[in-house]
Amino acid sequence: MRRAIASLILLALGTAAHAPPAAAQLEPGRVVRVIVGYAPGGSFDVNGRILTDGLREQLGINAIVENRPGAGGTIASDFVAKAPRDGAVLLVGGAGTHGVTPAVRRNLPFNAGRDFTAIGRIAEFANVMVVGADTPVRGVQEFIAWGRGRPGGINFGSQGAGTSIHLTGELFRLRSGLSMTHVPYRGSAPAVLDLQAGRIQVMFDNLPNVFGQIQGGTLRALAVTSGNRLPTLPEVPTMAEAGMPDFVVTSWVGIFGPAGMNPRTVAQLSDVIQRAVAAPEGQARLRTIGATPAAAPAAEFDAVWRADMRRWADVVRDAKVEIEE
Repeated sequence: MRRAIASLILLALGTAAHAPPAAAQLEPGRVVRVIVGYAPGGSFDVNGRILTDGLREQLGINAIVENRPGAGGTIASDFVAKAPRDGAVLLVGGAGTHGVTPAVRRNLPFNAGRDFTAIGRIAEFANVMVVGADTPVRGVQEFIAWGRGRPGGINFGSQGAGTSIHLTGELFRLRSGLSMTHVPYRGSAPAVLDLQAGRIQVMFDNLPNVFGQIQGGTLRALAVTSGNRLPTLPEVPTMAEAGMPDFVVTSWVGIFGPAGMNPRTVAQLSDVIQRAVAAPEGQARLRTIGATPAAAPAAEFDAVWRADMRRWADVVRDAKVEIEE
């Protein structure tokens, strides 16, 4: 009996030793689906198409963008979390879907920290602190002083409860010590209209959403939340320059795959991203939508992503943010 068992073990080991290795890299002619959790035409769509174009041009891979909108990107994220680990199904994720959402939603159908592989960052979107043109302040510290003396406190708007813009406002509330009330909207546009009309007093938003109003003079930019000043708003200081150190908040976009992907596949895909973003056409497409090209390889992107998750979890806890699910 023991000899029979030993023979079976040796046979299994021999078979495994001579088995062909699993494909570690994507080959030409392979179909890769890049999943976007929002409707066609948005910034995530553009980032996804930068990757699909790079895969076709660099590797001869038949790559397509597939939109699966709904639940703030959660439907798409769940689909990719449960996909095969061979690199054939990838996800365009962002600071909202993979940094903020895990912090504010407790009943996700996946574990954000365990169920994904970070492959590479593509771009960043700077946020900007804006007030209505009639607000009698021109700087962050002046706004804080004005807000402290305002009866009833400050109302701040966002694109919706639980978004990165909402939590950026909560972070400002914690750091400034102001009495502030969050007013959620269904998207940026209605919030901007109320900010212009004075029904809310301040808002943090992605620069592309408010750039036209800043240029047109109906909104005033007090500071940007990026680490450096922006070429498009060179006169606007960073939050650090405005007296709030360690207040760097950017909305990033990158590519994820399911957990457990082969490191060689990850490296191959990460290299495609670096090349596609560095190309003049990639740079131009990102700047057209107000994004800053910010390619980062897998290890660096993974560190940024996980630091963001920790940061927003701390903000949600400290600000006592509660989101109805």
